Amino acid sequence: MKRPIASTLIVVTLGLSLSACVVAPPYPPGGGPGVAVWAPLPPPPPRVEVVPPPPRRDYFWIPGYWLWEADRHRWVDGRWEARREREHWVPHRWEHDERGQWRANGGYWRRD
Repeated sequence: MKRPIASTLIVVTLGLSLSACVVAPPYPPGGGPGVAVWAPLPPPPPRVEVVPPPPRRDYFWIPGYWLWEADRHRWVDGRWEARREREHWVPHRWEHDERGQWRANGGYWRRD
């Protein structure tokens, strides 16, 4: 039995539109507990950010940071994020190890 072309087009269009849905990761680029990025060079000094007013009273400012990407450091701007109940923000940080490498530990929300 042949399907009508119109219903086939609807199924294909629906499938393609759903495949374009993106779920935002729970952590920013280069971030999250247990996620480390290694770099051969130290990050530049943090940029001075002009912090805009919060979108709502219960929002928390997460400062920008340097991310190692494609063999260079790239600045990721700070952002406002809603506070999370019973969690606190652990900031992004860089550490220098005994081998001369730099390790970025991404920022993340940690349960209290």
